[in-house]
Amino acid sequence: MEAARIVWVGRQEYKSLVDYREASVFLGYGEQMPDSGTERELHRLADALLDVIKPRYLFVPVRLVQDCVKRPEAAGQGDPTVHIAADFGGQCLRLPGDAIHAHLGRAGLAVAACLTLGGQVDAWIDKLQKESMLDALLADALANAAVERLRIHLEQEARDVLGLDLGWLFGIGYEDFPLVLQPDFLRLAGAGEGIGLSVNTKGILIPLKSVTGFINVRDGAGNGEKHCNGRCGMCPRHEECRFFRGSCSKNC
Repeated sequence: MEAARIVWVGRQEYKSLVDYREASVFLGYGEQMPDSGTERELHRLADALLDVIKPRYLFVPVRLVQDCVKRPEAAGQGDPTVHIAADFGGQCLRLPGDAIHAHLGRAGLAVAACLTLGGQVDAWIDKLQKESMLDALLADALANAAVERLRIHLEQEARDVLGLDLGWLFGIGYEDFPLVLQPDFLRLAGAGEGIGLSVNTKGILIPLKSVTGFINVRDGAGNGEKHCNGRCGMCPRHEECRFFRGSCSKNC
């Protein structure tokens, strides 16, 4: 397996992770921007966010192999008997669920990836919850938007470094891709030692503002010509998504 690439985002790039429009979408404003008072508070809290984030990410290419383990107990329940698995240099992680199968398609390669804003963000939002629930709500939206911006950084870096036509990062826990995979994913990807990610007994990542999952390699058939990083036109669920519906600046 190729060595994982670990990137600590330089402080000069921190401001690129602030996206007021996307934070407004997380707040439920849709295509509308919030009122001027809320905008001022978002700008104030964005400055504070930039003081506490320690953004970093990790990615590594993995081979996709068929895992033909039959599960008799699932007979008649619609569970497929043929699954795919991600091969981390001889150690495989089985990838159950229809959604991840559809995302990865028939390519024999994918990119395992994870990212985090760092634990200080969690502590900052926890502190705000004790002081002002409104500030905590706005800060949480800004942090979620920063995760999405960091995801774009990761995806572009992986494209540039690996020279692959990559799509977008599909996270563990999305749709029917189960959270129970988190501990094995972190171990196989080296995410604990690499960028300080861990997981609790419920499969929730620590730090909270983190994502793990797989980036698809495109099939070369013209699928998804526009880079939307998992939203809108590239996403099969875009019509029903309450967060990103109508928020894509590329009108795709």
